[in-house]
Amino acid sequence: MPKVQTGMTANSKSVVLVVDDDALVRVHSNLALEDAGYEVVEASNAADALVKLEERPDIAALFTDVRMPGALNGIDLANAVHARRPDIAIVVTSGVDNGTTDALPKAARFVQKPYTGAQLSKLLQL
Repeated sequence: MPKVQTGMTANSKSVVLVVDDDALVRVHSNLALEDAGYEVVEASNAADALVKLEERPDIAALFTDVRMPGALNGIDLANAVHARRPDIAIVVTSGVDNGTTDALPKAARFVQKPYTGAQLSKLLQL
């Protein structure tokens, strides 16, 4: 039986914002999350992600890559999202962990690439 959050109907899905500049990686993440029962909102960079966050107050989690084009990278995005919405679960990914975890909000999780859909779903646990 699916886990139901307070204030949500049994048919509601937790919404995950997936941010990655690589379209193929986004597709892979989206499919894994949708298969796990999540609704996915996509963004290709941090600026777009912050707009989506404002448009969708139902977003419950952020999954972002560290390296992205633009003024903000994934670490900056994780910190900005945490400052605006500390209730959002945050998972950050990268091919390498060069001190990445030290710069993340305390509640954020890190998963190194390559990751599986099962790992991603377990880290989010919404």
